[in-house]
Amino acid sequence: MARKEQGRIPKRILRGKPARESFALGGRTYRLENVLKHDFFAVTARYRDPDGEPVCLKHYHTEPWLGWPLDWAGRLMADREVRHYRLLQDLGNVPRLLGRVGRSAFAHAWVEGNDLLDQKDRLADDFFDRLDALVRALHARGMAYVDMNKPDNVLVGADGRPVLIDFQISWAPRPSRWPLAAVKRRLLAMFQEADLYHVRKLKRLYRPDLMTPEEHAASYRRPWFLSLHRVFGAPLRDLRRKFLEWVGAR
Repeated sequence: MARKEQGRIPKRILRGKPARESFALGGRTYRLENVLKHDFFAVTARYRDPDGEPVCLKHYHTEPWLGWPLDWAGRLMADREVRHYRLLQDLGNVPRLLGRVGRSAFAHAWVEGNDLLDQKDRLADDFFDRLDALVRALHARGMAYVDMNKPDNVLVGADGRPVLIDFQISWAPRPSRWPLAAVKRRLLAMFQEADLYHVRKLKRLYRPDLMTPEEHAASYRRPWFLSLHRVFGAPLRDLRRKFLEWVGAR
């Protein structure tokens, strides 16, 4: 996780405590090695056990903000992400879940490798075929990854295979009665369509030489709802970034 090694820590922490110095799980004590990311929602860090085995701990914040109690949000987000990891454990291209730690944290096995942003070597010819198959297998579980547009969420494992991490905003809707069930199915199909569009886009960015003319053309056909999001979401994202810079948190 080369980019994660550097740590994504804002200048000023708006919410949440620093990463804990140690934690216990499965009869072993893990001690903090370095913080990988700290944002408004969670802090993620690498720890090692007495034998030097690295693990990743993600701890969702439960502290209030501006007087608003957010304990429930931290627990809910931890519950959701743990559920997503459990749904995918047998796929082999998702970090192994090690267990819950307290009310709002969980640990998973460390994956050696680089994310796509830091990958220096040429990706294997079958990398994006395997990534596409992984995403489709995830979809077959009734889930959408949702965050596929971020290259740093796709790792290139030590053996060259793709590995997905960070299922914080993924979506695996639970069964519901009609008409809510119909709405959920439609939304899930849209999110899954976006996942596959972003896989094609990543392939165009990193291995365009492997794309057929049809694939290349399809990588530019953005789904209508993503185009709509660019119109309304991008200005809000830029405003959020300017606010974080203004308060010194970016």
